[in-house]
Amino acid sequence: MSHVEAKVMVPEERLAEFYTLMGRWLAGEATLPSVRRGARRSRRASGPSASSYAAIGKHLADVASREATLSFNEIEAIIGRALPASAHRHRAWWANTDTHSQALTWLSAGWKVDAADLDAKEVTFVRD
Repeated sequence: MSHVEAKVMVPEERLAEFYTLMGRWLAGEATLPSVRRGARRSRRASGPSASSYAAIGKHLADVASREATLSFNEIEAIIGRALPASAHRHRAWWANTDTHSQALTWLSAGWKVDAADLDAKEVTFVRD
């Protein structure tokens, strides 16, 4: 039997649900739902999807300089919605990690967060 390594991206708020489902599947108690490529998914009302933050990456891709400082208000105008409370309270929300959907948008555009000043409510991005 051959093995394949797969990287699975799971939103942090759904991690417990993922582990429960995988545990049930491994125990033979559940079947995993089939997901077709390109199938339309419903959006959960409880949190924004990665596409909610796509505008950040698009905006940064158009910046000519190697550094860009944006206020939280500017970011909210770019994405067309309020940032979640965790973005205002926790530096970790701005971490350059591929486990956060929002970070994937700036990382994919070739940028990373250099500094997040929660008191001043601004973030400095630099080209990676």
